[in-house]
Amino acid sequence: MGTSNGSLDGMKLFCLPYAGGSATVFTKWKRELDSRIELIPVELAGRGRRFVEPFYPSLHDGVMDISTAIMDQIGDKGYSLFGHSMGTLYICELMKQIQANGWEKPQHLFLSGMHPPHIQDKKKIHHLPDDEFWQEVIRLGGTPKQVSENKELMEIFTPVLRSDYKNVESYITEAPQEKWDMDITVLVGDEDEITSIGDIRQWKEYTTQSCSIVTFQGGHFFINEEEKKVIDLINRTLIA
Repeated sequence: MGTSNGSLDGMKLFCLPYAGGSATVFTKWKRELDSRIELIPVELAGRGRRFVEPFYPSLHDGVMDISTAIMDQIGDKGYSLFGHSMGTLYICELMKQIQANGWEKPQHLFLSGMHPPHIQDKKKIHHLPDDEFWQEVIRLGGTPKQVSENKELMEIFTPVLRSDYKNVESYITEAPQEKWDMDITVLVGDEDEITSIGDIRQWKEYTTQSCSIVTFQGGHFFINEEEKKVIDLINRTLIA
């Protein structure tokens, strides 16, 4: 399943984070990634080194912000995209921009921990009072204990998480009119409460090429628990 020029010249891998996540969630991947893959974690406004910038009013606004930066960095190596949870929706919206503008297409998409965007989440949490909101966030996992047990850190992270959840929960789209013309790999945890294998299988409707579904042990944040296996999958897929 390796790409045509991935094995020869290497490849850039742009990674898009989950709700509340920053680029730093991917930086530690560099240790295990094949040296021919250049890791480029994408920083969204309102977190990390862009902490002082205002949050995006919508997921579409976020994609309009990051799309030019991504396209400017592609170079001549070829590139792929990895997104987890919210990051997967960013990829879907980014693909619309790529197709509409005739930009260079990614060679591979990794869609992790999220059902296709035409399937709407039944449970919405972004409007809940702080206590209930955090109960739901903590239940899904992925929030470091030092954050959930520290009032000051929670006050810093609450606006980021609320903004991200609002954008995810209000993002409505149809299955793309124009199917993607590339192989995709879908990653899912076998105990993920957010999605089901039946929903995950519907990603096959989004591409004219192959759709591989890979199940990992764990819940919604299996990418933390199964990090090495996730990176091994990326290496095998991108480097023939």
